[in-house]
Amino acid sequence: MKNLLLNIGKKSRKAFSNELSAKKKDKVLKDYYQLIEKNKKSILNENKKDIKNALQKNLRDNLIKRLILDEKKISIITQSIKKIIKLKDPTNIILEKWRRPNGLNISKISIPIGVISVIYESRPNVTSDVASLCFKSGNSVILKGGSEAYYSNMILSNLFRKSLKKK
Repeated sequence: MKNLLLNIGKKSRKAFSNELSAKKKDKVLKDYYQLIEKNKKSILNENKKDIKNALQKNLRDNLIKRLILDEKKISIITQSIKKIIKLKDPTNIILEKWRRPNGLNISKISIPIGVISVIYESRPNVTSDVASLCFKSGNSVILKGGSEAYYSNMILSNLFRKSLKKK
């Protein structure tokens, strides 16, 4: 397990070093929400597998309720990605500039954090939301969704990877 995590971290750091323009980031995100819309039926089918497994494991009702995807929730996911696209690229913005008495010019510039890791449960929409937000802000992200949303998270993350390959 340790080697797996180290490998994921190394790949994430390598991905982080690839800087993309705001235009390319928005193109990837546009491709992502279009892939979600195009694959809605497959996403719903994968989500049904998760719900079936959750019911068999007798998970609490509140967890199952958060797990369920339907047409409306998928629409909310795509709307969220569209809102992220509209956000101004938060990287490489000069926040503050000043000149030292010795003539040295100093600038405070926004940059990505690096590699972010998020652990969450029962909410497949978190996969697309966090992936999109981290990507827009120039960060790599390692997502660890709960096992109860395995199939839903897999298809959403695979669609994101597919949109990245199109760039």
